[in-house]
Amino acid sequence: MIAINKALKLMQDSVNSMQRSGMIKELIVVSSDTVILGKGSFLDSLGFVTFISDLEERVSADTGKDHYLILTDIQDANSYQAFLSAGALAAYIEKITV
Repeated sequence: MIAINKALKLMQDSVNSMQRSGMIKELIVVSSDTVILGKGSFLDSLGFVTFISDLEERVSADTGKDHYLILTDIQDANSYQAFLSAGALAAYIEKITV
């Protein structure tokens, strides 16, 4: 299982990797309130796809099992928000890795 704090760390690792590659120009510190998708996100559409793909790989490597971040499932779990926060994504990761 990946706890919420560990999921946030994996997200930060993904963001750091994207910064090193030049995909993200500014310094981003991921917290539960960081907007991943929607108004106020630091990611464009290509950046979002890259972020999710990288995060899936990190989650799978950490657990030793293949895990997929399915956007419709994440949306169903986060339907009360007009955006996807890192906290909501971390909670979803915790749920699928139990």
